[in-house]
Amino acid sequence: MTSERMIQAHLDREQARRNAARKRDDATTPQEKLVRAAENGRFETIVAAAQPAEPTKMVSPEEREAELRATGQWPAAQKPEPAAPPDAAAEPEAPAPEPGMPTEPTPGMAWAEENLSRRPPGSGNRRPAHNPYRCLTEYDPLTGKIIGDGYDHRFDGDDE
Repeated sequence: MTSERMIQAHLDREQARRNAARKRDDATTPQEKLVRAAENGRFETIVAAAQPAEPTKMVSPEEREAELRATGQWPAAQKPEPAAPPDAAAEPEAPAPEPGMPTEPTPGMAWAEENLSRRPPGSGNRRPAHNPYRCLTEYDPLTGKIIGDGYDHRFDGDDE
């Protein structure tokens, strides 16, 4: 069992710790410091010290360009390259094929070009058979019968 004296000593230590923490934390947050400074009349000096000597200002792109040109940091104007004489080959030659690659289409490549056509993504010419917002089987609670199978049969090709 704990004696009354030990409990009282623990209570006294806890109260002393809390009182010390209260004195130490006196105006420790920035907001509390500003409130205390405002109460004592030092708020204006804190604000003046925090503000820059010269306020920032907006600069238009034209002013920025003029400033960079004056300091010599603006990139030099690029002169367009002279056009190639008309005698030059109008069409550049095709690059040489890589070693090991066929120069003419293989039979498989020819078949693929004839028979396969790439659909662009999202072309929308195919509907999913199942509507995800609909149950696969619908149940009529009044009659107790199952109605349909939940699939869209409009495009099955069976004309009923």
